Amino acid sequence: MTRRSRSWSLVAAAAALSLLASACSGSGGDGDDEGSGNGAEKSAQGGTFTYALTEPTFLAPAQKCYESECIAVVSVVQEPLLNVDLETGEPVYDGIAESIESEDNTTWTVKLKDGWTFHNGEPVNADAFMRAWNWSANVDNGSDTAGFMSKIEGYDAEKAVESLSGLKKVDDLTLEVTLSAPFSQLPQMMSYTPAWSPLAEACLEDLEACNETPIGTGPYKMDGAWRHDQGITVVRNEEYAGEHPGNVDSIEFTMYTDMVAAFRAWQAGELDVTDVDPTMYPTAKSEAGDRQLEEESSAFTYLGLTEKAPYDNPDLRHALSMAIDRQTIIDSILNGLHSPAMDVISPVVPGARDDACQFCGFDPEEAKKLFDEAGGVPGNTITLWYNAGSGHDGWVEAIGNSWKETLGVDFKLEAREWAQYLELRSEAKFTGPYRLSWIVDYPSAENYLRPLYGTNGDVNYYGYSNDAVDTAITEGDAAADLDEGVAKYQEAADLVLEDMPVIPLWFGKANYVWSENVSGVEYDVNLANIDLRNVVVAG
Repeated sequence: MTRRSRSWSLVAAAAALSLLASACSGSGGDGDDEGSGNGAEKSAQGGTFTYALTEPTFLAPAQKCYESECIAVVSVVQEPLLNVDLETGEPVYDGIAESIESEDNTTWTVKLKDGWTFHNGEPVNADAFMRAWNWSANVDNGSDTAGFMSKIEGYDAEKAVESLSGLKKVDDLTLEVTLSAPFSQLPQMMSYTPAWSPLAEACLEDLEACNETPIGTGPYKMDGAWRHDQGITVVRNEEYAGEHPGNVDSIEFTMYTDMVAAFRAWQAGELDVTDVDPTMYPTAKSEAGDRQLEEESSAFTYLGLTEKAPYDNPDLRHALSMAIDRQTIIDSILNGLHSPAMDVISPVVPGARDDACQFCGFDPEEAKKLFDEAGGVPGNTITLWYNAGSGHDGWVEAIGNSWKETLGVDFKLEAREWAQYLELRSEAKFTGPYRLSWIVDYPSAENYLRPLYGTNGDVNYYGYSNDAVDTAITEGDAAADLDEGVAKYQEAADLVLEDMPVIPLWFGKANYVWSENVSGVEYDVNLANIDLRNVVVAG
């Protein structure tokens, strides 16, 4: 998949760590995991609630949406093909798809449910999906999620392809999708709604107008056009054909320049639901009471390591990892809003383990022993790189101090503005460990492996390559069932943890607050957002 550093993963990761500006100002700890049981009674229907949002880049076609800002809107305007059970990893066909099946993991049959229409009355059929997926795959169209089509036969990232050879219409409600190689996780991948949504013909005829007033299939539809830098209003779709109609009559997405301003609006009683800027976490903890949600997200923070000496030495990598006291940094600087990473697969997807990494526990003596045996680092100084202005200073410095105290090295911090940091990352010019993060696209262990560690992976900026890792991932892709696939993905993860091209640091948590006006605030890992359909307004 051709994946760029999409803003929703990077913004979410930056926000999750920006609390460091208020390091140690509040206590950590586990939050209330049951957001739906608090606030107003979940019996009333109808009403309106307000939800904080920063200005999206695009709304439509949905394939242009690859950031948290637009996903919040797309998640209610567009119906998913399917969802995924996070406990089992199995597809749940409660969306537009009747089934997505294959006998060989290469040729897939996608069957659609009958009776679905777009908000403008157009039928939702095989043509609507062919229209969307072919448009997205055509590189001339600049689709932000074009990489999701890359597994389909006929995809070409270098030149325009107007019609994928691997897409065929069987009948009005059936498509045949032929991949260039077996991939058992296609149904899971298809749960990423923006990439796989259908496209109305009217939208294709006027893309600019469609971006202002998207034409969707979901439980809510646009009420007027997008009011840039002000708000977006959606109202209940009375013709909705699915299983998950929204609880309220309308949702007001209110635009804020940042989440600190949104939190202030929540404090003033002007806003019902907002993501909490981590700098506001201690205040939210004390003021929101049981109207606060803290749940594991799919965010994974790690340090990338160059493949050049001396950082290409596995013993040195293991030493650096074991010299980091993750839990102390989380407790004292990150306000407890993270959990130490003992795997490269997040706990929110099947296949994660809490003891996979034998080099991720804090072990000062072993770290020093391995470091000395590896020959240390030139000049006895480690340069730590990170992007400036996102609150990473505190924890990055804490890691440097941990290395200084444990390994006896000096360290230097190199912070760069985001644009320059991206350039350095793309050109592999970092001279020491550097901060990176990842938020999963779809709930599969595969999505934590191939993009980050596969040879020429989409976000494998460090240039890591291991044939055994590639083989294990490919065998997982071709597995006959989920359990067999997970076992292969775990095999790949074990190899990655042994080679340690990155130092796993921690997995993140989502944090939201809501007003007394609403209840039913529940976090959805698939959306990396609140499931707004479930919110209820007090009667």
